[in-house]
Amino acid sequence: MNGMEIPLFPLNTVLFPGWPMPLHIFEPRYLAMVRYCTEEKSPFGILLIKQGQAEGDAIPHDVGCMVNITQMEQLEDGRLLIMTIGQERFRVLSLKRDKPYLVGEVERLPYLPEKTEPLQAAANDLHPLVLSYLTTLTALADNIEFDPTQVPTEPEALNNMAASLLQISLETKQSLLEAKKVSNSLNFLTNQYRREIDLLKRFPQQDMGNFSVN
Repeated sequence: MNGMEIPLFPLNTVLFPGWPMPLHIFEPRYLAMVRYCTEEKSPFGILLIKQGQAEGDAIPHDVGCMVNITQMEQLEDGRLLIMTIGQERFRVLSLKRDKPYLVGEVERLPYLPEKTEPLQAAANDLHPLVLSYLTTLTALADNIEFDPTQVPTEPEALNNMAASLLQISLETKQSLLEAKKVSNSLNFLTNQYRREIDLLKRFPQQDMGNFSVN
């Protein structure tokens, strides 16, 4: 199914496969986009904006995350609250502007194949750091708990979770989303998490009231 056409939604965010993204839809063109996706059972693509504004003719990055709409609530004034879930990475081959919203011819973007053992070893290096990061955050913030069993050990799922949770720049997240190999992303995240955990442990507890693991 290479070369499929999907609607595109440029946003100031980077979404990874498997992760939820709630959206408040109020612009007429994106209400039309959601109607199309609902009627045609089509995914749409979320892409980080490279230039311009979401409200104008934004120029997005070439690599994004395909999403499916899982929940939808229509408000009395016609606005929509939708929940989407990231499905898989894609690359834009070409853009079309013949509809109110952006449409792209896209291809799926799987990671390059890697040997199982070194890839799992890279995930095994990162996994305890993600656990430590979340444990430290929840200890420093009030009324937040997490279930350690929810942190996956499978390399790609762990990569997506670790990249989603970390407070890093959108450009850095975009580079992680574009990584050719999962191991490259896992190794980068391992170094980042070591640094973040070190910083977190230096925070006085009273400075952490507004921290959230979400």
